Amino acid sequence: MAASLAATIRGQDVIQDAQLLKVVAADQIDIDHFAYNDVIEVLEGAELVHSVIRDGKKITSFQESIPFHQDLYSRLGAAWRERKPTQFEDEFVTTVHHLASGPIPGDELVKRVGIDKGSCRDIIDLGKRCELIKSIDTKNGSILYSPFMGFEHPDVLVEVVAKYGSERLQEELDQVRCYQGLPVNEKKHPVLADAITRGFISAPSVQRPDKAAQSFACLPYTINRDFLTVKKTVLDKALAVLACVRCGQHFGGATGITAPIRLLTKLCDKSSGYSIGAHSSARRQYQLLFRMQVVDFEPSGDWARPRLIATDDNLAAVRLAIELLTYGEPMIDRVGVEGTARAYLDQDSARYLNPLATVQERRNRILLTGEQFEPLMHALMGRVAL
Repeated sequence: MAASLAATIRGQDVIQDAQLLKVVAADQIDIDHFAYNDVIEVLEGAELVHSVIRDGKKITSFQESIPFHQDLYSRLGAAWRERKPTQFEDEFVTTVHHLASGPIPGDELVKRVGIDKGSCRDIIDLGKRCELIKSIDTKNGSILYSPFMGFEHPDVLVEVVAKYGSERLQEELDQVRCYQGLPVNEKKHPVLADAITRGFISAPSVQRPDKAAQSFACLPYTINRDFLTVKKTVLDKALAVLACVRCGQHFGGATGITAPIRLLTKLCDKSSGYSIGAHSSARRQYQLLFRMQVVDFEPSGDWARPRLIATDDNLAAVRLAIELLTYGEPMIDRVGVEGTARAYLDQDSARYLNPLATVQERRNRILLTGEQFEPLMHALMGRVAL
């Protein structure tokens, strides 16, 4: 939770209203209100936030100095070490870390990870209750794995192959590899639809103009493995950008996006001011990325101009989205972007569902509409008074 919140506020410098951040954190990254103060204290102990102002137990404001990627995680790891975790806590984290890299046979866990044999069963039981460790039974014994293992669940792979056959599975997976962000149609792509439901395929969901949740399948296996671990926030943003562009491309109607790569190239171009053309429906169309603080809105008469919040994370996310788009498509001419910008993200109250959240609905929590969320975000960042 601390790493997720740090990645969210990185680059903002001063958080003027920490109580508004509490609402945003609950809405966007599922940090429980009761855990919020503890998360801030962890960041404060790691010297990632400072100048924390409190009113009794209530945190009112603070400043951030969040580094990027590896340094963030190494500093949080060092802060955790300084808290002197118990042997069980240390072994639990070590076990999840190893399983995040790949599955391990249950009878080899003690030897492969180096944990105490006496605590092995308790670690597995706790991990299963927290859904950080899962297992499948085979004729040769159990296989342990973690949901953090990227996008392949070995148990699901066996089930999908058994149900549809390896050839049909390979055929539909090849479609995704050739067209990252493939809009999944249950009738046209029954294997993909089933695999998404089972959690085998990464498929961020975006609300279409008709309010239906549309899944966009991705197989980002060719990217740097860091994007599945220390740069996971960048990957989440990139998949959100990719899904939103595909949504505007396939469900934008007469003004749908025709050149997504050119559109995103301009969005991350300093010479263009990291912005694309103003449009009357920009606030509605770009609501999704505004919620994730990837883009902001600049007034342009009665319209709004979407502008990339040019942090290192956001720039990397847009460039990664371009890379994923390019993987299955030829790189096209980088001119004539203005027309495509007007159809970008043609949906209303857009909400990004990360790959794990696509598998099952999020647990009950605060959900804010676009109209509620935007003034909160502006007030939080000190742009206007609430």
